[in-house]
Amino acid sequence: MQMLKIIRTLLKDKKEKLYLPIFLMVIDSIGSIVLYLMLYFTVVNILQNTLTKTLIIEYTVICFISMIARILIYRHAYYLSFSRGAEMCGDMRLDLANHYRSLSLGHFQKNSSGYLLSTLTKDLSSFELIITHTLPSVIKTAVTAILILLGTFFIDWKLALLECLVLLIAYPMLIWGNKLIEKYGARKRNLNSKMISIILEYIQGMKAFKSANMTSEHFERMINTLENVRKTSVNAEKKMALPTSMYFITVNFLLPIVLLIGGYLLINGSVRTEQFVAFMLMSLALSALLIAFQHSYGLLKDLKLAASNLEKAYETKPLPYSENEVELENFDIQFKNVNFSYDRNKTILNNISFEAKEGTSTALIGPSGGGKTTIANLIARFWDVNSGEIIIGGKNIKSIKPDVLLKYVSQVFQDNVLLTDTVYNNIRVGKPNATKEEVYQAAILACCHEFILKMKDGYETEIKDGGSTLSGGERQRIAIARAILKDAPILLLDESTASLDPDNEAKINNALEHLMQGKTVFVIAHRLNTIKNANQIILINNGRIEEQGNHNELYGKKGHYYEMVNTQERAKKWMIKENSYGEA
Repeated sequence: MQMLKIIRTLLKDKKEKLYLPIFLMVIDSIGSIVLYLMLYFTVVNILQNTLTKTLIIEYTVICFISMIARILIYRHAYYLSFSRGAEMCGDMRLDLANHYRSLSLGHFQKNSSGYLLSTLTKDLSSFELIITHTLPSVIKTAVTAILILLGTFFIDWKLALLECLVLLIAYPMLIWGNKLIEKYGARKRNLNSKMISIILEYIQGMKAFKSANMTSEHFERMINTLENVRKTSVNAEKKMALPTSMYFITVNFLLPIVLLIGGYLLINGSVRTEQFVAFMLMSLALSALLIAFQHSYGLLKDLKLAASNLEKAYETKPLPYSENEVELENFDIQFKNVNFSYDRNKTILNNISFEAKEGTSTALIGPSGGGKTTIANLIARFWDVNSGEIIIGGKNIKSIKPDVLLKYVSQVFQDNVLLTDTVYNNIRVGKPNATKEEVYQAAILACCHEFILKMKDGYETEIKDGGSTLSGGERQRIAIARAILKDAPILLLDESTASLDPDNEAKINNALEHLMQGKTVFVIAHRLNTIKNANQIILINNGRIEEQGNHNELYGKKGHYYEMVNTQERAKKWMIKENSYGEA
């Protein structure tokens, strides 16, 4: 019942699509009884010496018609079950991906990449298997077994009760085995998620591991995880062996017990010969059905964990927002007494308040870990503040739909992610309906055009593995081209020129000056020479605003900003000294 409840919850209004294929499976189950009935009537006629050629033909025709009807019904039911199930799960994948899009970054930080990937791929595939194969199989097998068991009561209630007694003995073993399936299934699932995360880490971090000569250590870590998965799987099978074997033995004893007790009743004249033969046939069929049911039901229980994980994923609440349409007065941005922490234990931002007027530039500087990137993330509402308010255009960002808010914001962060797609489509992410001319112009402004044309297929060159074949500067320039193309009124830049050579840096700075015109800009900067013209500079240290003002104001105070500028000026004069070792 719990499984059916989860399925109804996940499928929502689409669950009606499963009713027809399941109904057809039940009809097929009823049709399977026809063969047993014809066999029973044939045996009775033989024992009573009443079998004729006409009856043989009639029974044969009925069996033939029943088989043809069952083939057609089963084929249609299987097609409907598979096609509708695949369609519903395809919609669920898109729905779940869209649901993930509405969640805060906290959800992705708390759960490993292996867990999230497993939910979107393996769990959804398992759920598809449930609704297309396993659930219909369980229902069909159960209905057929129940019909046969009910039929035995019409033949002889004493032997029917005997069969029920055997089933009652087998039932606890079925429940025992299924509880073990759920227990070890959860362990295997957690280990599989960890295994996927470690494999992804091993592949994606290969360059770093090689440079640090740590490939063997991380390979050993991956091997250990795989070994843990193997041990858990083997241990689960060992634990399952006892209840499964006991169930099989009990169910298979159904025929010998009926033979023993039924034979005794036959000798005593309590049952007729045709009743005894019918019970033998039905017991044989019932044993086979119960074994098939155990296999399908056990698989259903194993897959139930996947369905439960999907249900939990949907239960994760998205960022709240007002359903009403919000009109922004302008693109001024205000932080009012904002406090924020990622895990509620360590405070990242402490009582942050400032205002950035529309069309102005704000530079965020300070030591690493001070909270600069967090401020940018909060503006885009990747997280929600613990307390305080963030106001954009006179409206609290919590009242703005996340999709609408992100239309107003362009970002160029340190970890620029590129899609496994063409260069052209990667740039067009900034504006999906952009023309070729607009894409090319954005690439030219971001200094991408020349190196793109040098690629094998130009703009149609496919980028793979998140852009691992491109340099950091090239990836960053493509990200800048996206932002230029999007032309959003709010611009968030993080180390936008960190990976560029001096020539391209100058070009990018010119492009960014063009891009920043009329926009509310936040620049997360470490090289202070690039932000001297910012309208305001905010120095964040240990989650607090330590200094705030323009370059001249802060430099004149001779405080922390003054020290940072002078430190960087001294660093520029550093050069590689001549190495005297190894000289002849």
